[in-house]
Amino acid sequence: MPKQPEYVSIAETLKAEVLSGDYDSEPLPSNASLAQRFDVNEKTAGRAVQHLVAEGILIYRPGMRAVPTPPELRATKWPMTGRYARARAAQGLIFGNDMSGSSVRKDTVLREWIEAPVLIAQLLNLEPGTRVFHRCSRTYVNEVPTEDTSMFFPAAIIEAAPRLEADDRIQVVSLIEGAGHTVTRTANEIRARHANTAEQELFGIDATSIVIEHSHGTYGAEDEALEAVINVRPAHGNVLTFDTYEAPIDE
Repeated sequence: MPKQPEYVSIAETLKAEVLSGDYDSEPLPSNASLAQRFDVNEKTAGRAVQHLVAEGILIYRPGMRAVPTPPELRATKWPMTGRYARARAAQGLIFGNDMSGSSVRKDTVLREWIEAPVLIAQLLNLEPGTRVFHRCSRTYVNEVPTEDTSMFFPAAIIEAAPRLEADDRIQVVSLIEGAGHTVTRTANEIRARHANTAEQELFGIDATSIVIEHSHGTYGAEDEALEAVINVRPAHGNVLTFDTYEAPIDE
């Protein structure tokens, strides 16, 4: 049996402490303190914390120490990583698993290398025109198109995780983290605008219809850019959302 990664062992120790109430009155120690305690580097300590964030045991935002997830939310099961569970609960967002009786399908419709547009270059910390990999997928609910998704990856990320380019079905976070990066934050921007011609045809709406455009950049433990995403959805109707807020506003 292969030996489990060191960060997993640390995570199991911390999980037992969290569940026994050791951190009910104060946040967990900093990554630097955890690294010193377990005699590892800070990156390994940070991966242990993120492992528990993904399980829904901890809540973490950059610049703040991790805190235990409220007990009533720990058992909540979500189709995305647990680090977003509390935010989704607070925002009342809709996901495939919430749409009982519905058929949800996500198809890859385009894969290509392009020159980065200005917005994507900004999200990926690149010069406009830099070569990036673009994937486009569409989500259908009961065969009705509800979301158009464009994902953009820097060349270095594709080189480290080539399945992001090659595979039809991908799990972005697991592939990126499998390549040695830890996803720690997203930077989000959401705007309402009129649908362009292609969106009118895709969603069956007219030129006066409004769509919601959600763009975000995904970043790692060293603030390296990992991915840029643009989701477009009709403002009304059976909308499937995948907003990835790090955490809701504190109560």
